[in-house]
Amino acid sequence: MEEFRHTPIIPISEKDLAENQKKIDERNRKGYYVEIKKDTIYFYTIAMLTLGTVFYTFLMVNEKQMRIKESLERTKTLRIKAAAGKKGANLISERQTFKVENSAKPF
Repeated sequence: MEEFRHTPIIPISEKDLAENQKKIDERNRKGYYVEIKKDTIYFYTIAMLTLGTVFYTFLMVNEKQMRIKESLERTKTLRIKAAAGKKGANLISERQTFKVENSAKPF
């Protein structure tokens, strides 16, 4: 059973380790240089505005559809209640034969 299987077979000299560390330090000291062009800023601004407009349009269309659906449901409910009221008005003969408490309620 090997205890140190990740250690290299060929030993690394101190000189190579120091050189590698020196390269890493130079790279870290150098820093990063980021360049952003005006064209990229314009492109992303126009793209974001376009996407925002499309999203807002879909949002408004969905809201309008929900209002129409709610209006249709309200109309349907009112029609059902109105029909039940007419049905209740037509039960005069039934109310005359039974007491008011025992008759069926329209809703």
